[in-house]
Amino acid sequence: MSVAFAAPRQRGKGEITPAAIQKMLDDNNHLIQCIMDSQNKGKTSECSHWRLPVHCLLYMLRWVV
Repeated sequence: MSVAFAAPRQRGKGEITPAAIQKMLDDNNHLIQCIMDSQNKGKTSECSHWRLPVHCLLYMLRWVV
C-alpha cells in the first residue's frame, strides 16, 4: 500500500494535519483487520506480510502525535 507511506513527504513539508493523522490511523486499522482475517483463516504467512506496514505506520505516528 503506497498510500500508507505518505507521512514522510508531509513531514518534510512541516504540514501534519489532523486529517493526515486520521488517514494513518485508518490505514493502520485496515492493515490490522487484514492481519486478524489472515490469522482467523490460518494463513500465518500472510500475517507477516502485513506486519511491516503496520510497524512503519505506528513508528511514524509516534513522531507525529
